[in-house]
Amino acid sequence: MKVTTGTRIVLRADVAAPWWTPPVILALAISAALVFAPYPPLQDFAEWAYQGALLARMILGLGTPEVSLVTHPVPNSLAQALLGLLSLVLPATLAARVFLLGLLGAGLSVALALARQRQPAAGGAFAVVLLVSVFGNTPFWNGYVNYQLALLLLAAWFVLPPARRAEAWPIVGFGLLIFFSHAAVFAAFCVLVGVRGLLRRRIRAAVLGLTPALLLTAWYVLASPPEPAEADAALGGPGAFLAYKAYTVAKLGPYHNFVFATGGDEILRPALYWAGTLVNLVYAAGLLGMLGFGLWRGRRDRVLSASVLIASLVLLLGFVALPRVAQHVINPGERLLIPGVLMLLLAVPLSARVLRPLAVLGGLALAANLLVLATPSELWAKPVHFRDMAAMGGARAMFRHRPTSFACKWEELRHSEKTGEAPRLPISFRTSLLQTTAPPFDCPVPGGDQDRPREGADARAPGSAVKSGG
Repeated sequence: MKVTTGTRIVLRADVAAPWWTPPVILALAISAALVFAPYPPLQDFAEWAYQGALLARMILGLGTPEVSLVTHPVPNSLAQALLGLLSLVLPATLAARVFLLGLLGAGLSVALALARQRQPAAGGAFAVVLLVSVFGNTPFWNGYVNYQLALLLLAAWFVLPPARRAEAWPIVGFGLLIFFSHAAVFAAFCVLVGVRGLLRRRIRAAVLGLTPALLLTAWYVLASPPEPAEADAALGGPGAFLAYKAYTVAKLGPYHNFVFATGGDEILRPALYWAGTLVNLVYAAGLLGMLGFGLWRGRRDRVLSASVLIASLVLLLGFVALPRVAQHVINPGERLLIPGVLMLLLAVPLSARVLRPLAVLGGLALAANLLVLATPSELWAKPVHFRDMAAMGGARAMFRHRPTSFACKWEELRHSEKTGEAPRLPISFRTSLLQTTAPPFDCPVPGGDQDRPREGADARAPGSAVKSGG
């Protein structure tokens, strides 16, 4: 009996999959969506890839009419710079996919490193949760690659040994990289470093480390033109405001409503839409419950990191306080929510009994959800404009993304690669390294008000896609 029992144990150990198998499989599923779709199905990303191609042409001294480089430091620029450098050595469309695969691969590596460091008893489950809610989250599918790059750097900061995180030079390096990636995540990094410096009486290192990036921030603020006044974005009272915040928390979940010209899940697959909505609500409730229990247990056992905990709570308060629109940014509080949740996940002891089923729910739901992207190729050429509420199931449809928003920019890149002609469409976003004298540009949408290229647009552009708030 002993021999048999021992044999069973050995055999069970031999056939058991490595702990990192589930997050790797999930990352491969996301990679498949990035590679096999006609173009990466990330809402704003085709515009950033287009600007990367223009940047590469500028570096080579080739003509880029009506486009010039910004002459002051810009937070929203590191991803575009990397896309431009990749476009120097690869065709722009290939460079775009390589960039995304590198971003996802780096996210997986950081998730695995943090899992081994913080949750060795349930490392695979922890890494899956990080992929679902941090590295493959709603902003990722919205194509906010600068923000996602900044989140990656913030997460990588926690891989460093605590002693290194207290030194000035690592703070300088990460501070500059995060500053050039995204302003909101840089603010989160400043809060984290500042709180840690105050609590541990390492103020000198914190000040010296943050000063270079803070000086660049001041330069950016002083050099940026003033923003025009924006319309009131009130949500109709405290109840609606709190409901919007709760919805934002639910967006941490794995379900995403991909909308094409024929409609999104609410129109075409209502059962999937409501099942996905329920999954997101259950996932978010489980995540919050797990964090709440972890806070209680960590306080009881006195194992909480006070600096990370306080920094995360400051960010979460900022999330609650910020309005729906600020400085023409939609849902700015979401930019603070995700770093705050990331810090909490790394700061509190998590229950493996909750973490594992949460990872199963999130990982399976996200992987299955991506099958929706296997849609007929002709729909990828038809845009869904950000004002097309009918296609999206009305203004109340939730969790939506518009993969074809910038289809015209991807088509323009393909045309340029095929013919050798310079890309001719104006840029749509003016929040990064490039600026333009051209009027605002939305890709034309067939059969609607957008069915005419605006000034500077190429009549060849397919009635493709456009604008979204990034």
